[in-house]
Amino acid sequence: MPKAKKAAGPKKVAKKAAVPVKKKPAASNSAVSKAQESVDKLSTESAALAKQIVAAKKAADAAKKAAVKAGTKGAARAAEKAKKDVAKLAEKAKTNREKLRGAKVSHAIEMAEAAVKELEETAVQAAKDYAEALTSRAEADLKKAIAAFESKWRKGREKVDTKKAKAKEKSTSSKVKAASKKAATKVKGIEKKEAKRQKAAAAPKKKPAAKKKAVAPKKAAAKAAKPAAKKAAAKPAAKKAVAKKAAVKKVVAKAAKPAAKKAPAKKAAAKPAAKKRGRPKKA
Repeated sequence: MPKAKKAAGPKKVAKKAAVPVKKKPAASNSAVSKAQESVDKLSTESAALAKQIVAAKKAADAAKKAAVKAGTKGAARAAEKAKKDVAKLAEKAKTNREKLRGAKVSHAIEMAEAAVKELEETAVQAAKDYAEALTSRAEADLKKAIAAFESKWRKGREKVDTKKAKAKEKSTSSKVKAASKKAATKVKGIEKKEAKRQKAAAAPKKKPAAKKKAVAPKKAAAKAAKPAAKKAAAKPAAKKAVAKKAAVKKVVAKAAKPAAKKAPAKKAAAKPAAKKRGRPKKA
């Protein structure tokens, strides 16, 4: 069995790409307007003449057929007149076409000049707009450039200032250390002098030399008087012993006499010893 044909659906019509329409320059001057009016007028006349020629040709054909059919001179003249009318209209249409062609050329020239003028005006306006845009953009770019330069300058200046501050701090620190060391040395000298002064003030004051000499003999006499008193107390005891032993031996009596003589010699020897002890001991 033959396969059944599928019903043909509606054909898809491909959409034509929209052709951009060129904008005609606005008829801003009177020359373009006049040229356009002339073209419009001649175009209208040309259309009217074309219709008249068509009608005249039909009339001429009809008159020619009638003249052939009638065979009279009147019919022949009518056919000839209709033919002349067609020729006149054709000549008039030709003249109109020449005028229309000239008008269109003039119109094209005027339109071209107007387009150039409009282009000039558009170019001037575009240049003006572009200049304004550049000015505004320049301000923005200037701000950016100033900000970038300021940031870079501040970083560089901060480094330089940091180095200067460190150098100044080092110099000042050295001066402070030198001044501190000098002040410490001065303070030590002052403290040393003050310590000597306090030590000297705390030591006992020495008495004048004359008074010491006057006091020394008194102390020496007092010291010498003590052994003399002891010897004086010893003499009676010696005498009693001699009296008791008088009968024993005379040699003992003789020996007792030198002992009595030696006692005064000891008193004399006590005086130089007192001089050595005359100086008082330090506290």
